[in-house]
Amino acid sequence: MNNDRDYWTVEAMRKFGGSFVQILAELASHADHVNLYKIKATWPEYWEEYERMGITLEKTIAESK
Repeated sequence: MNNDRDYWTVEAMRKFGGSFVQILAELASHADHVNLYKIKATWPEYWEEYERMGITLEKTIAESK
């Protein structure tokens, strides 16, 4: 992962995504920076959607501690 935002985006994809998005999350979690860029560039609508969810997920978890 490049940063915390990417981490939480992938976590949201795993938690809330359908089967295809969950597979993208798995691929993203193992990708180097070049391949992560390719995933983001190929499916930007998924990345943007789950990035927003990831921000919310991170806040929710932080508040529950």
